This record gives sequence, structure tokens and C-alpha cells, in this order.
Amino acid sequence: MAITIRNVSLSATLAGEPLENIISARGEIVADSGWQNCSVYVTEKPGEAAGLQEAPLTVTAGAGNNIVRFTGVVRRYRPSAFPKGVEIQAQGYLAYADEWAPSEDIFFDEEFPAGAHDEAIVAWALDHVPNVTYNAADLEGWGAVMGTIAPEAFDWKAGMSAWSYIKQIDRATLFRTFQTADGTIRRSLMVGHPNDTPDFTITDAHVLDGATLTRDTQRTRNYAHVLGYSFGPDDQVEGTAAGSNPIQGPGDVEATRHAEEFSSNLIEDPPGVDAGLVATWVLSDVNKQFVEASVPTWLDGTHEPGMTVFLACAERLLTNEPLWLARYAWEVGEDGGWIATYGLTGGGLAPEDIPGGG
Repeated sequence: MAITIRNVSLSATLAGEPLENIISARGEIVADSGWQNCSVYVTEKPGEAAGLQEAPLTVTAGAGNNIVRFTGVVRRYRPSAFPKGVEIQAQGYLAYADEWAPSEDIFFDEEFPAGAHDEAIVAWALDHVPNVTYNAADLEGWGAVMGTIAPEAFDWKAGMSAWSYIKQIDRATLFRTFQTADGTIRRSLMVGHPNDTPDFTITDAHVLDGATLTRDTQRTRNYAHVLGYSFGPDDQVEGTAAGSNPIQGPGDVEATRHAEEFSSNLIEDPPGVDAGLVATWVLSDVNKQFVEASVPTWLDGTHEPGMTVFLACAERLLTNEPLWLARYAWEVGEDGGWIATYGLTGGGLAPEDIPGGG
């Protein structure tokens, strides 16, 4: 039997200079959180605190695929006495969006008299944040013109962070804005069950100790009810979508209806975001079995949230299906070992199509 020995690599630069005395490092990107986080453990603190706080940090690591795993800035130092060492905690630049807010209200109709696409609104919010850069081509969106019917709902209130404002836009459109390992800011739609071609596959042979998967129907719903902007007590934007599943039956029959309620006052009638279409997408995200997995592996790929992963683990995790990659974490331990952990979400296969299912 052939044995493959992998050489694990770990290096970093801090303020443009090589970082010495590295013990270990780990990083994580979660689509829902927005920006990546990274910790580098060293035997002693490099330089003076005043000079290195908010300094740029880049970490390169891998087990053959040695690529940039983190790009961001140092936010905190955590020294420990026994054993002596320092944890350097860093975040991606997008974290600054959670710390900047306007000092006065910004009126949407003054900025966008004819309304704007959701991806353009997100870009506009990012433009206000110092030290944050992006490529507009990486920001996906509906393409619907928002803010033409109820522009006051889109006013940016004083004291509201840029990140909170962006999250409001994302909620209304079901998109997620996040930053990848190399610092790229992306905006992607991740709802329901991915049906596109998988970006890569995880098999039983890749899985390490600690891998888990849950499959439940406690959150399953066969009907989506969406409420948007309210013009008054009896005048509110509304949309519905009905589906059916073997557990609950048809959602268009009141006696068997299990409703999912969803609301955002940024949902308008067309040409804005259509409440009926939002309801259809929300339904695709709840009229299913809910599958969530955390899978540590020895894989050493170039992966990020938003990708489609085919989880072919019929023996270990009782599944063969495509899932969204919602969380990606990596670690180079003190022993020099490499682990990559995949947080996956999705669901939707009928029980009879699932190995080990009913």
C-alpha cells in the first residue's frame, strides 16, 4: 500500500514583515457572520503594541496547496502565562463595516431619486467605510430596482452601522454578503437545496473523527407568508407560496397548512423586490428536510462559502447529496497537522432517496 506524506506549511507576514516564532494558526469564514477571523499563536509578542495594532496580517498555509488563507488586520493580542505565548487575533477588513455609522440621517431618495438595484445599494454602503474595498462584479443581486415605492424605508439612520444597513438589504433579498480568505467581498444567494454542478466532493475517505450530520423535519413548512412595507393598518405588501411534502401534505389547504412567517419593510411591489417571489424562495428553504453537517477533513482545497459541495458519505454520515458550504475553517496545529472543517447546510431529498433514511 502506498503511503503519502504531506508537508504542512505555515507562514505569515505582519505589517509587511515575516512573522517569527509561529506555533500554530487557525482561521474561519462563515457566510452569516460576514468577515473572516484568524488567530496566530506565537511564543512572544512581536514589536510594540501601539505600532502593530490594526497592522495588516496575511497568513499562508496548506498541506501542499499552500495559499493565502487569511488577509486582514490585527485587532487584539491575548498573552498567556503558562505556557508562555501570545495569540494574535485578526479580522477581515469587512469588520470595519460594523464599526462605522453615519452621524446624521442619510435620506435614500436624495441619494437615489430613481431607486437602485440591491447590489448597488450594498456597494454604496460599503463606499462609506474607510479601508474597505470591493469589486462590483463580485456583488450579486436581484436586479430589481428598490426604493421607488417606499424610499423612506431605505433611509440610513444616524448611528446604524454600515453592516446593519447591509444586513437589512440582504434580508429583504435573501442574499448574503461576506469576505473570503483573500479579502474579496462577495454577495451570493444561498437558499433551499443547491441544484447546480458541485464545486467539489467530500467522500467517506476524506472524513476525520468528529464529523456529524443532522437531518430533521421539525422546521419543515409547506407554506410561506411574506409581509413587506406597510402603508397603513389595512395596506401592507404581502406574498404567499404554497408547496407540499409527504409529512405535512399540501400547504394550500388550511387544515394541513404549516406556515413560515417572514417579513422585511424593504420588500415592495415591483419594480422593487416582489413579495410573491420572496415567498417562493423562502418556501424552497423550508419545504424540505433540514440537513446540517460539520465535517473535519484532511482536504487541502481552495474553498469558500457559497460553493456547492457534494457530500458522498453514505457509510459514515448516511447521505449522498449536494449541500451549501456555509462555513469553512482551517487549522495548523502545534503538532504540524492540517485540518479543514466544512460547515454544510441544505436538504431536500425524499427519505427513500437517502441512504439510511426511511
